[in-house]
Amino acid sequence: MENILFFFANLPVYSYGAMLGLGLLIGSYLAQREGRRKGFEPDFVFRCIVQVALVFIAAGRISCVFRLHGWRMLLYPWVLLSSVQLDERTGLFAAGLYAIYFLFRHVANPAAFLDALTPSAALMQSLAYLGSSVLGRETSSPLGVHLGEFSLHPLPLYGALLYYIIFSYLWRFRRRLRFDGQLFLGYLALGALAQRILMPFREITGESALPWLYTLAFVVFGLVWLYLFLQAPLTEARRRRYGSSWQTSLLYWAWILGVGLLMVKFFYWRFR
Repeated sequence: MENILFFFANLPVYSYGAMLGLGLLIGSYLAQREGRRKGFEPDFVFRCIVQVALVFIAAGRISCVFRLHGWRMLLYPWVLLSSVQLDERTGLFAAGLYAIYFLFRHVANPAAFLDALTPSAALMQSLAYLGSSVLGRETSSPLGVHLGEFSLHPLPLYGALLYYIIFSYLWRFRRRLRFDGQLFLGYLALGALAQRILMPFREITGESALPWLYTLAFVVFGLVWLYLFLQAPLTEARRRRYGSSWQTSLLYWAWILGVGLLMVKFFYWRFR
């Protein structure tokens, strides 16, 4: 199911594409800001984000069309532009491979560079979920999205909220790092946990080993993060950064709650 957000010049603008574009725009700005703070040129950061995003979209779209048409898509390649549906897993895998190539080819300190990009990646994922129309399994919950006689779990909303919380956590602690790569490892652990939480709400055919794989990934990345965190020295400068007032914490949680309510409102507005 593809959800049209609005029409522009008589052309449909789909919610997934619009939110993905918004995430790319905001995420690019935040990543360039963090990259500059860590000594990376903004243009260099932007070039990396655009290239990885294009690989994600191209690989995800080709995989989605190939599943429907097979090699026949070579006879009418214009079907690649007929929809915005993506195979996100294939897209993420291809984007990850290209990101690894880019890091080792062009970046002297890959761990610090990844820390600059990580909060933006979580925000992009949150907004992409918010624009998605791939709902979950049937439910009797009052939170369900009603489509005719069916009521389905609002899986994209769950994912958007989880990844926004991850983004908020990473963004808040981005200046309190003990070692390079701390944000990236934390994102891998928390992302695996988020996917494990979402698994019971997905519509899955047959048995799947993914729940155990996500649990294993969360444990492994979490333990690696904890070990490196405990091994890294806590200098006096870093010690001063860890202090925060109750007003700051209250504002932080109020902001998360406010944005979360806006996400809920927007999501159910799409299916009204």
